[in-house]
Amino acid sequence: MKIDSKFIFPVNFTTESVTSKGEKSLFEEYFKLALSEIEKKEFLEKTQKERFNLIYKKLEKSFQLLEKIMSMELNEASSKTVGDFLLAQALEINRLLETFPESSLKNLLKEGTFFVGVEAQKIKQGFYS
Repeated sequence: MKIDSKFIFPVNFTTESVTSKGEKSLFEEYFKLALSEIEKKEFLEKTQKERFNLIYKKLEKSFQLLEKIMSMELNEASSKTVGDFLLAQALEINRLLETFPESSLKNLLKEGTFFVGVEAQKIKQGFYS
């Protein structure tokens, strides 16, 4: 599917083919893929310092949320919601880290992101309920 967004901002790209998965509509799948491509292009246009700051802020917010959760009593519904949010944050941070060249800083940030992802899974499964 070719997307030409002359009215939003000058981005031209072609999305991958998408097949409908379960009950989601094909349009929804294309839309999500197109949005992720636009976000990726915007992210790559930023300087390395700006990209690092964005990743750092997301990771810091995730750690702050983890600290808050450790002192709270969670029920099943809230633990799944918080776990899903943290897992989505970890996956997004990991995706953004892939744009950096290999370095010890990148490895350190990946380890922090991995920790957030593991804790998110534990929260979802009710370890802290």
